[in-house]
Amino acid sequence: MTVTVYEVGPRDGLQSIKSFIDTDIKRQLISSLYEAGIETVEEVSFAHPKLVPQMADAEDVFSGHGAALVMNKRGFERAKAVGVKKFNLVFSACEVFNERNLGRNRAKTIEEYCCFINEIPKEDVRVYISMAFGSPHSEINRKLLRECVEVASTLGDTVVFADTVGCGSIKDVDFFASLTKNMDVTPALHLHHKGDESRPLSLIRAGLYAGIREFDSSIGGLGGCPFSEESGANLSTETLVRHLTAWGVHCGVEEESLNKALKIVRRIRQADAIPI
Repeated sequence: MTVTVYEVGPRDGLQSIKSFIDTDIKRQLISSLYEAGIETVEEVSFAHPKLVPQMADAEDVFSGHGAALVMNKRGFERAKAVGVKKFNLVFSACEVFNERNLGRNRAKTIEEYCCFINEIPKEDVRVYISMAFGSPHSEINRKLLRECVEVASTLGDTVVFADTVGCGSIKDVDFFASLTKNMDVTPALHLHHKGDESRPLSLIRAGLYAGIREFDSSIGGLGGCPFSEESGANLSTETLVRHLTAWGVHCGVEEESLNKALKIVRRIRQADAIPI
């Protein structure tokens, strides 16, 4: 069995760090991840610098190889100008969080994406559904999730189910796998936790049994979501790779090859006084 480890540390991981990280250090981190065998890295987001100051240097950080998160037409134009070919979009199953994260409701978010989505090959777009596993702000029922997946499938070839607040269950994973089974999309998982990686690992394993073959992770477990106080840390790439290897699952990455990237993460954490 072969799976894809999709690295989100340089974007989702670093965006929560308050101290501005030197552009060269960000570039070194991204380079070290590719050297380790990671095929695709979400390198930056083209959010407004006032909203996500850590991404203010996105144009200078982007390596020319990875993916970028865009949340509006302006962000798309910035990304396109520096040669981004792989795009990530996001909307939330929770309207409250959509407003908080994107500054508009879900319908207006989709309308905004439709202004430029036809300029991107569908296979180059991943669509994140945040709060897919549950939200502290509102009920997320299965009818709503079906509607969200149907919309996401019109925008991109991969639908990423995000456990934004680390509350997911195996039943949720089974539902997402069955929901996408007869759709022309690839399901993927993006999992958070609140100090115990056993929960996301159990969901990864459930995903494997259910046929899911793409999983997000963040080097060193960096990140979470700056727009949700309830959001925990990302599942760490090194933990994911270690367990996939132990389970006999091929991901193209050796845990030891991540050491260079982990050293850079330690430097970043020490500079920002983040617990290691």
